[in-house]
Amino acid sequence: MSIPAQGIRCDSLRWLVVLCLLSLATRALSRMSANVAFSVPSSFGTTKGAGFVVGSSCNPFALPKVKRYISLTPTRRNELTGMGPGYCLCDDDDGKTIIASPKGCGSEPVICGKLCAEQPLKAEKNRPCQKQASVECDEPNVRKKALSTPKKVFQLAQRLASEVNPHLGAKLPSGSRRDLYKDFVMHDRRLPKSDAERVKLRILKFLRDAPEYPADQIFEGRGIVIVGGTSPKFATSFWVAAHAVRRTGSNLPIEVWFPGGELPSCMQIAELENLRVHVRSFTDFENIGIGVSENTNRFMFKIIALMFSAFDEVLLLDADNIVLRDPDNIFHWESYLSTGSLMWKDFWQGSSAPDCQEVLGNSTALLHTHESGQVVVKKSSTWTALSLALFMNAHSYFFYPLTVNYM
Repeated sequence: MSIPAQGIRCDSLRWLVVLCLLSLATRALSRMSANVAFSVPSSFGTTKGAGFVVGSSCNPFALPKVKRYISLTPTRRNELTGMGPGYCLCDDDDGKTIIASPKGCGSEPVICGKLCAEQPLKAEKNRPCQKQASVECDEPNVRKKALSTPKKVFQLAQRLASEVNPHLGAKLPSGSRRDLYKDFVMHDRRLPKSDAERVKLRILKFLRDAPEYPADQIFEGRGIVIVGGTSPKFATSFWVAAHAVRRTGSNLPIEVWFPGGELPSCMQIAELENLRVHVRSFTDFENIGIGVSENTNRFMFKIIALMFSAFDEVLLLDADNIVLRDPDNIFHWESYLSTGSLMWKDFWQGSSAPDCQEVLGNSTALLHTHESGQVVVKKSSTWTALSLALFMNAHSYFFYPLTVNYM
């Protein structure tokens, strides 16, 4: 895995590498992984470093509760641990990690010194992290390229924005849908008939006047679109997602979109270009009225990136999705070719308000929801539906509570 220069440091990822190796070692017990050496030595040497690492959740292989630094100081080497989650860290260096007794919440206390000597789990590391060579970077030009939106694409966005605005002029019943005791649906509160009719007319007007799919080929070919970020929650995941795609042998072009205040550094942009990943920014789309502003919910970025990416056929991926096979095959599936889109069911049941059917029709009364972490769309075949999704996204204050009870 190529690490961006001046980006992720090897020592700061040590705890993450350790946990990944531990998980692989455990899988080797059931012969699910042939790439990780697992062994229980007949005579384990010193237990001098045995200490208990407290987990952050009840999963036996959860990340450490304290992630900045894992101490090998034997604080509980010969003492009983508590009943909480974690594992005994017996030894760790550039070549191996050895643990014992991974355990979850409410599990029996253990003595790490004893178990490290008697029941160690060993995972071999492939190689230590190595510092990558610096990449030449022209800061002004690299950032200018990332921030620039093709003129015709931006003009299309402006035309859509002019039809999206202004405010709907309708107000939902009082009560938060995220709170069961305040949910206006649970209390059988409904939109006034006049408001429901006003919104229906606005939707019809938008669909009539919104620009059609552009005929001048400003969108072409197939590609993958990911929404990234440089905040701690997102700073690593899009790198992993991009590497995972390339490791399948896929040559599909990739765009990673960033909020205006979260652009990667010049060096990181250059490293992404080495992966054939083009960096895009939402900056040009901020405050023009299509749902991108400083208060934008992260979910709202997806439709913007999908519609205004360079591709006609798009695999939209969440940054924490890992591709295991060449995704180009998906574009050849009959279910996609016959409809122009491909979606997967989510875990959650449908929770739309009755007024959703009043405004959008009975076909929205679904018993399930769809996962937005992976969506395949041919824009030229589904442009009207995508435009409506953009309209609803821009008026999220109204349509989010109307369609689901958790946003």
